[in-house]
Amino acid sequence: MLQPLLPTGESGNNHYTFAAYQILSWYPRIVVFPNFIDKARAQHVIELASPRLVKSDVKLRHGESASKAASQRSSAGVFMRREDDAGGVLGWLQDKIEAVTLTPASHGEAFYVMRYRQGEAYQPHMDVYDPAEYGPQKSSRLATLILYLGEPEGGGETAFPREGKEGDKRKLPDTAGCSKLGFKYTPRAGDALLFYSLHPDNSIDPRALHSGCPVARGTKWVVTKWLHNRPLQVNMGGFGWR
Repeated sequence: MLQPLLPTGESGNNHYTFAAYQILSWYPRIVVFPNFIDKARAQHVIELASPRLVKSDVKLRHGESASKAASQRSSAGVFMRREDDAGGVLGWLQDKIEAVTLTPASHGEAFYVMRYRQGEAYQPHMDVYDPAEYGPQKSSRLATLILYLGEPEGGGETAFPREGKEGDKRKLPDTAGCSKLGFKYTPRAGDALLFYSLHPDNSIDPRALHSGCPVARGTKWVVTKWLHNRPLQVNMGGFGWR
């Protein structure tokens, strides 16, 4: 059995979790953690999730049709909690994310494991739900951590078409999600990408608009962890489906 991390969140413990990181952008705040997960643990999560995958869903804006929303996303995925993994890898992953993001588990949704096959993509979108479009929210998605379990042979980048200090003023073409505008992160197996959808004052950062570019060859596997600015009543999958 793969060994979990030592318990986290205890006062005065004498161990630590180390994760190298690099800041990629301040507009929005984007950080990459290279080699966040090893190949054995990544493969374990893929095998655990594979038989449970269903077509990914999206949350509808006021007046938005289900057919239009469904066309925005073509991946398959499944929500999973640490309790769903007897092998302990999801528990290990939860502890590590909690340690390096300084965000307690009470503020995080369940893991969402996704598979993108050739040609599949996710159109430009925000992870945070603007109350003006979605109605009142009990909490907001502060940040998103994307963990790349397996990289495709081509394509599948995570794109930020409004990245940059003046990016929020940028007029985007129809193909903005994967155009040359802004910044694109090329997936690399084992890496984790953390970006913030809210400013420190809890206002929405429009530069956090992002997309999953079409996979050109192969398959892309990711785990997404959404972190909130307030504790969630229930730390389960399905909170504010994206």
